[in-house]
Amino acid sequence: MTLLLSVAAFIASMLLLYLGSKKIVDAAARLASSLNIHKVVVGTVFVASVTSFPELVSSLTAVFFGSSQMALGNIIGSNIYNIPLIIGICGLIGEFKIKNSTINKECFFMIGLGVMLMAFTVATGMVTWWMGLIFLALYPLFIYYSIRKGNGNGDPNNVKHESIVKPAITMLLGGAALIAGTYLLVYSTIAMSEAFGLSHFYAGLTIMALGCVVPETAVSVAAALHGEQEISVGNVIGDNIITITLVFGIVGLIRSFTVTLFEILLTVPFMILVTFVLYLMNKRSHKITRAWSILMLAIAVAAFLFETFNNIV
Repeated sequence: MTLLLSVAAFIASMLLLYLGSKKIVDAAARLASSLNIHKVVVGTVFVASVTSFPELVSSLTAVFFGSSQMALGNIIGSNIYNIPLIIGICGLIGEFKIKNSTINKECFFMIGLGVMLMAFTVATGMVTWWMGLIFLALYPLFIYYSIRKGNGNGDPNNVKHESIVKPAITMLLGGAALIAGTYLLVYSTIAMSEAFGLSHFYAGLTIMALGCVVPETAVSVAAALHGEQEISVGNVIGDNIITITLVFGIVGLIRSFTVTLFEILLTVPFMILVTFVLYLMNKRSHKITRAWSILMLAIAVAAFLFETFNNIV
């Protein structure tokens, strides 16, 4: 009976994720027109803020249930799989140019956050309140930078809509569907995996993280299918930065907990690696090709197999 309920929850989550992603993509494109700002900024600020809710909600839920290691695994895992899965799948759907002129700066910012997270946790063996405070303070700075980036950089082809209320409400409703779908997805995958006796950190790193990445992937793939690849790129970059700054910051402020060198040194480097590959992709060709997409997907598979092997051993 439990297995049947888990399967039913999984199917329901897929439906909610599809409906939510479709609504968000439509609303994001209309917001870009209404506000006369670049679609990359819409993806970075609006879409990414909505699609990062699953990481925030699931991580906070794990903390309140006494499993901070699962929350940390979820944060790191989301940032490992987000870029390669989204960029990889979108690139296979169709090659497209990267039009975000500040993507290199954002990649360096993400790499810096990863290095800082690794340095702090390795040096102290803990996640502490002051780490949370530092990362949380960087969140409003990133949002301010992203909004300023869009000033004076509107799309001349945008057609102004009379009001932003309707697309904003549509985006919120789509986000609610994504959150509900993520809850069901996380519930179903964890329920089906409990029999294997997985560690909390590994469960957060893989099962919960992949469950939370699904909304971002669904939104970005839907955007790519509708020819809105700029929203896809903006969404993946913004979501990773928001996850590290906002989600990790809040988790650290709520509760301090110990971490091991094994947990950090075997996971965070993958997060830095995928960001560096995205930087190289933009630096060399300013284009997401099928070759780069296959490389990204290969990194995601390698990371999953590597973490699974080390968990079993």
